[in-house]
Amino acid sequence: MVGESYPCPCGGRVKWQKKNVVIDSVECGTLWIEKCPKCGSEYFPEESINIVEQKLKEAGLWGVQRKEVSFWKSGDSVVMRIPVKVARMLNLKTNQKASLYPEGKNKLVIEI
Repeated sequence: MVGESYPCPCGGRVKWQKKNVVIDSVECGTLWIEKCPKCGSEYFPEESINIVEQKLKEAGLWGVQRKEVSFWKSGDSVVMRIPVKVARMLNLKTNQKASLYPEGKNKLVIEI
């Protein structure tokens, strides 16, 4: 298993390495992954994916699908609705305060 190298669809060679895995802000630990140095694709062996799945279940995030939202203008602001399922999962309350900031050009982070 570890030590073997496999071809990647990009033409590179996938190699084993240990990596600190964080998925959706959930710390999953230092796990074995297979990574292609040419394209950067990462693949998780069954043992590692089982650990990731368990950590995401413990955080209540396993099986949560991404939801599409729309933006619209209201006065001088841009408004977005948060789907009720997501709001319940995060235990959001009306008049609750949060902060937000851009992370790169295509990612918006909201911290509660």
